[in-house]
Amino acid sequence: MTCRLYIDEVGNDDVTTPSERFLSITGITTKVRSHDNIIRPEIERIKTTFFNHHPINNPVILHRKEILRKEAPFEALRDPTTNAAWENQILQLIERLPYIANTVIIDKHEHVNRYQVWHFNPYHYCMRTLVERYVLWLNRHHLTGDVVAEPRYPKVDKALKNSFRYIYRNGTEHIPPNIVQRCLTSHELKFDPKPNNVCGLQLVEMIANPSHQALKAVFTGEPMKAAFGKRIVEILDRTHYARNPKTGQIDGWGRKWLP
Repeated sequence: MTCRLYIDEVGNDDVTTPSERFLSITGITTKVRSHDNIIRPEIERIKTTFFNHHPINNPVILHRKEILRKEAPFEALRDPTTNAAWENQILQLIERLPYIANTVIIDKHEHVNRYQVWHFNPYHYCMRTLVERYVLWLNRHHLTGDVVAEPRYPKVDKALKNSFRYIYRNGTEHIPPNIVQRCLTSHELKFDPKPNNVCGLQLVEMIANPSHQALKAVFTGEPMKAAFGKRIVEILDRTHYARNPKTGQIDGWGRKWLP
């Protein structure tokens, strides 16, 4: 195994509630050695600088909502100068760290309206589309890898695990199972809980919601409002979203909208 896909979801599989219309899964692909030798040390360094992180005595795990609210252990960000320095440094990290980003988003209401007799579970549809892109990338570069997520809630975790297992066993309409099984080193989606301090999962959490909001804005026609999130998406557009290897196009590769 040489690569890993770290994933984070935004939303749920509720297909009826108006406020829960969208679900997305974002993944970052990186080589394991790049994670261990570059991503992890850099994330650990910035946490130590701003939040007095120590992996044993004072472990700090980056969590987007707590950071935005400036709640413990991120209360240092209540100081405007410190917050500005943090935003500048984390944006620099998001730009220069070695990873490829993919976000798949589904308009669940449109999906149900379009396929009234039968439709995919939204999690399965998003997972299938994301894993397809990961497997195609692995196959194109003659690499292998696995997929890691942070456990959330039993229902969510079960849906993601079942979706991943089905793809591994059956392939998709675009990729036969023998290629999926050759590229993926495990038939199971692996879960690493937050206390394990997996820096790849913390990195994908920092970009998943801004990417979700940017893709949702395309569906709704309403501009994205969060200024800091917009700066993250500008970086993803510029340097990190997956692209068509021939044309450089991002849409359909690093960004995918599902009906």
